Formats: sequence, structure tokens, C-alpha cells
Amino acid sequence: MINKKWFKVEPVVIVPNCIKNGRKQDCFNCGLQKANLCDSPRAWCVKSYHGHKKGCPNYGKNEMCPPNCPMFNEIYDMNKDIYAIIYEYNIKSHIEKMKEKHPNWTDLQLRNVLYWQGTAKKEHKKIVQEFLEEYRKEGYEIIAPEPMGIDVNKTFQKVGIKLEWPPENISMRVAIAAIPLEGKSITNYCSKEKNNDLTCYYNKKM
Repeated sequence: MINKKWFKVEPVVIVPNCIKNGRKQDCFNCGLQKANLCDSPRAWCVKSYHGHKKGCPNYGKNEMCPPNCPMFNEIYDMNKDIYAIIYEYNIKSHIEKMKEKHPNWTDLQLRNVLYWQGTAKKEHKKIVQEFLEEYRKEGYEIIAPEPMGIDVNKTFQKVGIKLEWPPENISMRVAIAAIPLEGKSITNYCSKEKNNDLTCYYNKKM
């Protein structure tokens, strides 16, 4: 475990080729994505996982999800201190406890996010709010990294942290805190009608 609530990072931002070439991101109709050749985290949203053959159902719908949200470097100052705010959930301990209660469950059932993700989100939210109490006056905003093109694995490798994927011992929730460029703000992408996204929630309270 890292045993830190937040620390400075230098985000590795990977821009999809479509955006580099002046086109709007459209993963469902992208040849690179279909060939599994797009290396941007923004494309991971449409990768299939259990129960979701087309990837995350929020893709293209949530205002803070691709392709609706901007790239990180379009909004935030890369020359100012940027922080990763984390919460480490002991997934190994959780699985062991669940196995004692349900010895006949499969590994997929033991890892089911329904039984632990709510707790992880709640504890991470507390840490983010703690960070904002200390740094909000400096103008920091909170964002989810992958939708804005930040490769968390490569970003953490730069500070000597290797993440487990899939997590066997620790599952980590990560938020990024950064200062917007002059005249920019992620809140410009948050509609008044839809404010249940955590990114919009944190930053609308500023």
C-alpha cells in the first residue's frame, strides 16, 4: 500500500488519433478502436466487460465521459502542481471475507463491485473533500483521469508506483486535482440539469 492520501504527479496524457486529426471521437465507428490499436484511456470506455459487451453505458451520454468531456491538457495548466488523490481498498481481504460467507461463490461473484464499490467511493469522497478543504482556495478542480485522456498506470510509474490490473490485493480509486488554465473550467461542461456526476459535484461546490 502507498499509505498516502494524495501526492504530486506529472500526468501522462494520451490524445486519440481522431482528436489529433481534428475529428470528434467516435469509438464505435473507429477502425483503430475496433482493431484494439487505440492507446488512449478515452477509448477504454468502450471495451467490453462482464455484462457490458459495448463497454460502459455512460459513454457518449454522461457529460463527463468521452466524447463529451475535453482532454485534460485543454483545460488544465500542466506547469502547475497536479495531485493524484487516492483511496486504497483491500480487495484481497474483502474476497477472503466473502469466501468465508459464501464458500461456493465463483471468483467473479466474490469480486462483484456491488458488495464493495460503494464503500470505496464513500471513503474516497471523504479524502477528496479533505484535499479541497486544504487546497480549494488555490483554485484546484477535481476530475476523473481516464475520461480526460490521462493514463493512470503510466502516470504512477513515473513516481515509482506500479498498479495491479486486475487488482489482486489493492483496488485503487484515483482522482486528479489540477488548476485550470486562465478562462477555463471543467464546470463549463456541467449542465444545470445534470449535476449528479462526481466531477461536477466537487467543482460546483467551489
